[in-house]
Amino acid sequence: MALGLSNLTVSGKASAGALVGTFSLLNASGVTMQANFILDDDSAGFFGISGNNLITMNASLPPGNYSVSVTAVGTKTYWEAGGCFTITVTPN
Repeated sequence: MALGLSNLTVSGKASAGALVGTFSLLNASGVTMQANFILDDDSAGFFGISGNNLITMNASLPPGNYSVSVTAVGTKTYWEAGGCFTITVTPN
């Protein structure tokens, strides 16, 4: 089981609700599984999840690297995977 995120960078000038990246959960055969994605409590309020997307929760994020931990749970069959992603917020 593999948990992925399509993008790991976002502008510090992004508006609240801006898309950072899209999560995916793949089984051992590489087939995309339908899943619910759950953000762990350590995102400091900077990031959130909407559907299968990681989004910004605030406008004007301070530049830096942020650790985001996510758990994915399959919805049609029971699959679960966790992952930690480093999101880079750029100054521009």
